[in-house]
Amino acid sequence: MINEKIKLFFLLCLFLIQSCEQKFPIQLGNDYIIDYGGNSLLIIQNYQKAIHIGSQIIAWDFDSTFIIVKQKPYYKITDSIRDKNLEITYYEMWRLYNAVYKYNYWIIDKEKELDSYYDETKKIRIYTSGLYGPLTYKEYLEKRKELDVPDSLELKEIEKWF
Repeated sequence: MINEKIKLFFLLCLFLIQSCEQKFPIQLGNDYIIDYGGNSLLIIQNYQKAIHIGSQIIAWDFDSTFIIVKQKPYYKITDSIRDKNLEITYYEMWRLYNAVYKYNYWIIDKEKELDSYYDETKKIRIYTSGLYGPLTYKEYLEKRKELDVPDSLELKEIEKWF
């Protein structure tokens, strides 16, 4: 009985993995794609322009000009949890991660040239044109208005895409 349940579980996992592989990567235009990165977390990237929005993409939408993204910063959250408790188990980490409701928002203007500089103090690349984020929800709404992102673009949860 247990062996049959284990076999059924693995067959279900295999089916889910194969069905996901058939849907990704999704072309978003101008060399941008959404695909699975490490740890099966969705990422948006553009190899030509060296843009990589990692972690866990929760929702997105795009048109010929813009890509909008809602992201749950996986590594930032899990590193924070791990810093508070080095002895945490994998399952406890996931439970705590899922209980955190922190999101970043991004807007990519595919028509703009990317301008950026490297911030030595923060040790990260800061984009000043073309890529906007990570933003809070309030900043995201303000930037949408400033960039004139059409109302027809709505953040769609992953399940709504398929």
